Amino acid sequence: MIGVVAFFVLGLGCVSKPMPNVQPAIQTSFADMSDEFDNPQSLSKWSRANKVEGWNADQLERFDIGKTQMGWMTMMPYASTWYQDYRGVLAFKLLTGDFIVTTHLKVSRRQGTGAPQSQFSLAGIMARAPRTDSASSWRRGQENYVFLSLGSADRPGQFQFEVKSTTNSDSQLVTEPASTGDAIIRVARIGATMVMLKNVEGKWSVHRRYSRPDFPQTLQVGLTCYTDWPTASQMPPDQHNGSIIRTGRPDLLAMFDYVRFTKPSVPKDLTDANSASDQELLSFLGGS
Repeated sequence: MIGVVAFFVLGLGCVSKPMPNVQPAIQTSFADMSDEFDNPQSLSKWSRANKVEGWNADQLERFDIGKTQMGWMTMMPYASTWYQDYRGVLAFKLLTGDFIVTTHLKVSRRQGTGAPQSQFSLAGIMARAPRTDSASSWRRGQENYVFLSLGSADRPGQFQFEVKSTTNSDSQLVTEPASTGDAIIRVARIGATMVMLKNVEGKWSVHRRYSRPDFPQTLQVGLTCYTDWPTASQMPPDQHNGSIIRTGRPDLLAMFDYVRFTKPSVPKDLTDANSASDQELLSFLGGS
């Protein structure tokens, strides 16, 4: 990705700084972790990466359940990004072991119609290894995650899917055209394999899969969004991670209908999800 020169004004968030790197309690059951977004009070049950790690900057201009649209979670980010050592927005729950996480999302321009016009403006599902450092002890090379997102990537004004796998802050991404900004997406962890799936217009498919044996047992799993790479990339990562960029060209409105966490029922004869066929994976990961 190539940065484009942009001018911007920086502001520091007024959110009080929490104790750095204090992870929320791990839940042993996924039953009470799902969220249908029918209760605005459930917003408090979502942890935020910036707060957990002690960054005094909330990179979401809008974050609510039911206020913008009844029954939906809304995220509207300032210019921010996930790439290499850049850390963007993540609202998450801690999940241990194998899991399936599913969401129905709609993405658009900020005014609510059409594909985002700013480069790399997308939202989706992320699974990330918790960091062992914090804002005050931040080190390069510590980002480890995968995500599947929907929006506009390297073709502003056109809907695209983006998948990214980042290992020790080395980010490898792939973009593909999307026919719509309205889809159901799913990320499953089966042993060391991370499987990305999508449902577009009622049809499930395996989008991509990654082998991540380096991931710890417990991951931060939840919703991410990011926008306006040309502006965000003008800062070095450590400055970006602790700043709110109030100008630039952010252009993303992300709406989430629900997030559902479940445990996969893996067939006994499936020995390696990474080498299984798409049909084998869809037999227990596709549908509903």
